[in-house]
Amino acid sequence: MGTPAVARPTVLVPRDRPGRPVDVATRAAFIGRQRGRGRRLRRLRRPIRLAGAVVGAALVLLALAVTAFAAARTLRTTSLLAVSDIVVAGARRVPEAAVRAAARIEPGANLLALDVAPLVDRVEALPGVRRARLVRHLPNRLVIWLEEREPYALVNVGSTGGEAGLAWIDAEGFRVGPERRGTTPPLPILTGVEPPPADPDHAVGDRLQGGLTLLRAVQRAGGRAAARISEIDLERAGGPVLYLVDGAAVWLGSERWDERLARLEGVLGELEEHGERVESVDLRFRDLVVLKPLGIAATGGRLVAGAQSAAGSRAASGSRAAAAGETRMKGR
Repeated sequence: MGTPAVARPTVLVPRDRPGRPVDVATRAAFIGRQRGRGRRLRRLRRPIRLAGAVVGAALVLLALAVTAFAAARTLRTTSLLAVSDIVVAGARRVPEAAVRAAARIEPGANLLALDVAPLVDRVEALPGVRRARLVRHLPNRLVIWLEEREPYALVNVGSTGGEAGLAWIDAEGFRVGPERRGTTPPLPILTGVEPPPADPDHAVGDRLQGGLTLLRAVQRAGGRAAARISEIDLERAGGPVLYLVDGAAVWLGSERWDERLARLEGVLGELEEHGERVESVDLRFRDLVVLKPLGIAATGGRLVAGAQSAAGSRAASGSRAAAAGETRMKGR
């Protein structure tokens, strides 16, 4: 008989690893290995699922973008949204025909394909238009809303060479439109100024700016003087000249307008009290008013003492007035 077979031990004791022997053939060890393998698989499945979700969302967004692009292109080219009704709202003085001509909307233009910015710029360049905006009403209606400039004063543009007649301007100096009704303006007419611009892309001239400043000073002054001023000439080198309703000229000078308008109020009150009329009033001198009586012939210009200094004008002007009989002076 041969040597009997030796049974395989169930306990493995590693020679190079000290410690408690482990029975790898038991059910607990097998279950432990399976659990470890499951945890590794779960760790791998999470990033895979996340990557799949991201890719899916990206594909959905791409499909939506392509669909939206195609839909937008279709809407911007379809004849179903062609503009057939153009309404101009807020126009009281600006002609609607001028607004439509400035908008230049092509017949059959798509309502959604309109380029709004240049269209608004063209409408706002019209005289009298302060602001414009466009409102689309599906399917075929376009509304152009206007905010018009409010008339403030009249400007005589006949002397500028480009246009003739009177034109209204707003408080900022921009053109509102021509004067067609022949009404009496509430403020004096400005003459000798630059042509008023139609839009803010062009600057308001210096003389026109000065005229607007003087008009505000006249409004602040009020009273008899403000009611009797009919015209303001801003082309003279010595400063603005006011023309009263009776034809008298008032040389105001280029500074201290509020103070000089107050002096003019007193002069006009005294003249009215005595029933006197003058051809001109010169307020350019300090503490001195030079009057030229009506009907006195002038020698060398409207004013006798117009070129003298404020300090020495009283004595020199008095001697000239006494010699020529042309002016009468009052200290103020």
